[in-house]
Order: sequence, then structure tokens, then C-alpha cells
Amino acid sequence: MKYLNFPIEVYYDEDVYIARCNTLQGAFAEGETPQEAIKELMSVIEMILQDKAENKNFETVSDRFFTTLPIAVGQ
Repeated sequence: MKYLNFPIEVYYDEDVYIARCNTLQGAFAEGETPQEAIKELMSVIEMILQDKAENKNFETVSDRFFTTLPIAVGQ
């Protein structure tokens, strides 16, 4: 089995947490907690990938990635 890493973003919006994967169109989910949103997103991503595999529409995942940078501010 091959494992792929997908960058995700999780944020709070109104009354729910949103988890989304910008590298897969339509990959987003909601949850009452960040963990719940991530768990739901994992299911959504698996469904999208399964659909792409069944339809032989599986493009290569981008080498693009997201990270954070520590920036000193102030004195």
C-alpha cells in the first residue's frame, strides 16, 4: 500500500471547525472539534481518491507543500 501526504488547513468558522485540502478539489469537511473535522476530511479524501482511481483520473499529487516560519517581531 502506498501512502500519500496531503497538506491540510484547519480553522474555526462561526460554530464549526473546517478542515480542507487545497490540493484536491472538493476536499473539505466540518466538525465540532479540530480532530473531528480532520477525521471527516480523511474520509472525504479517501472517497475522492477512490473515485479518481475507479475512473482512471488520478493525476500526480503536487510537490507543493506548506510550512511555517518563525519570524521575530519587536525588540
